[in-house]
Amino acid sequence: MKSFSPILISVVIPTYNRAGYIGDTIQSVLKQQYTNFELIIVDDGSTDNTEAVVFSFKDDRIKYFKKSNAERAAARNFGVQKANGSYITFLDSDDLLKSNHLSEAIDFINENADAVIFHLGYNVIQPNGTIIYPWKALPDPVNEKLVEGNFLSCLGIFAKHDVLLQYPFNEDRELSGSEDYELWIRLAARYPIRTRAVVTASLVNHETRSVLQIDVTKFLKRIALIKRFLNEDSQVTTTYGSKTKTIFAYLDLYAALHLVMAGFRAKAWKFLLGSLFQQPSVIFNYRFLVVVKKIILF
Repeated sequence: MKSFSPILISVVIPTYNRAGYIGDTIQSVLKQQYTNFELIIVDDGSTDNTEAVVFSFKDDRIKYFKKSNAERAAARNFGVQKANGSYITFLDSDDLLKSNHLSEAIDFINENADAVIFHLGYNVIQPNGTIIYPWKALPDPVNEKLVEGNFLSCLGIFAKHDVLLQYPFNEDRELSGSEDYELWIRLAARYPIRTRAVVTASLVNHETRSVLQIDVTKFLKRIALIKRFLNEDSQVTTTYGSKTKTIFAYLDLYAALHLVMAGFRAKAWKFLLGSLFQQPSVIFNYRFLVVVKKIILF
């Protein structure tokens, strides 16, 4: 850490039935070089022994809340409401922080006093620690790049507390899985989202990750919902203008990729053509080529 700062950071962990993972996650927070933080764990109605795992840690900085299940967006918003920090960062209960995560954030804040929201990098790893997707640096700010899809994650995001109170996650349960991207676009329409090319965390790609499981009906409803919510936000349509259509085109490309991976070739083809119609330049995107290849060679 380059300099001392008294800034309190709130680390918000939403969790649901992650007793087998959350202990390592908590340990990674407690090992931070920068120690002026609070750890807020929001148990979203777990039915396993998550609570017992949390209470096995004896640290006054840990604050545990249990509530009825309402999905991850509601849990994160609840954590933001309970937080005392000037900045909030999010951490899923099966991911890990490197010891420099908070110290790098503090350095960035000290060097960029006007930063409202920023993102630090993370690697995607196997449970054994093997890196399978190393982090690739993003533009700074990342606002324009976000029209092509969700290159961020809740992992690595730091935002001012008052901003997240004013602009919370959308708690519609049917949006779950895209609630983060919907919020990043809303925030990007209002503020620069800064980035720093440093890796400070690991996203653990285990087989029970909820984002790896797809219910096609719910998935398609989610894609329709994010389009609707973004289209209803006048600041989004004003800031992005004609690029709002580009956002929707890449959402259709995202849908096509997931549909073809799940074996729904006809539906994937429909969304692929929709993407191409809205934004012809998607044909040069590697995801477009992947979908075409899988449709033809499936």
